[in-house]
Amino acid sequence: MTQEEFVEKIHIYTRNARNLIEGNGGYNIRRGMAHVTSGYVEDLFALYLATKINRMDLQYLVDKVTSIRFSKNGKATTFKPDLSIINSDNVLTHYFDLKTNLGWNRDLDSYLKSKNEFINKIKGKAAWIYFEKENIQGIQISEKLKYKMVVIYGWNINKQQMEENIRLASEYENVELFVLNNLDENRSLVLGNRDFERLHVETLNLCN
Repeated sequence: MTQEEFVEKIHIYTRNARNLIEGNGGYNIRRGMAHVTSGYVEDLFALYLATKINRMDLQYLVDKVTSIRFSKNGKATTFKPDLSIINSDNVLTHYFDLKTNLGWNRDLDSYLKSKNEFINKIKGKAAWIYFEKENIQGIQISEKLKYKMVVIYGWNINKQQMEENIRLASEYENVELFVLNNLDENRSLVLGNRDFERLHVETLNLCN
């Protein structure tokens, strides 16, 4: 799957999200709010990265809870990446958080700061993933783990805000920000080729 195909699939799905899934059956049925697209984007992103990495020994977990305990008798803490990747040694190497856009958060600095601190706490620690009673997978958190925020569309905030967000993300050791699409001065869609390439390279490097 190319990056153009990835973006086009999201565009088509989003455009159709206001449609009734089963049609109207000839009745006067209309939908107001669009269907949530986040689940589709998560699934597609996992498939997209898997085709780029092209390895069968890796585990891709979409929207799956991971648990960790910071002290022997302490309460378990959970976190849920939109996509996590686990290698054949049961090491969690990737933590992706997908955002359709950045309009959801007006205090990105505090948000990224908390993520940076959380990654610091879990790096190198043992954790586990519960699938069912007899299937609990013990894992290790990579010492190189970073919180990777992938923004599908960057056009709902102005250029200055986006530049500030990129600057903020760059200040945190354990945070990376990728913006995959934006608008040019003519309001035409532009692929974030540099961020796509950076996403490919850094993901592949951590898988090796």
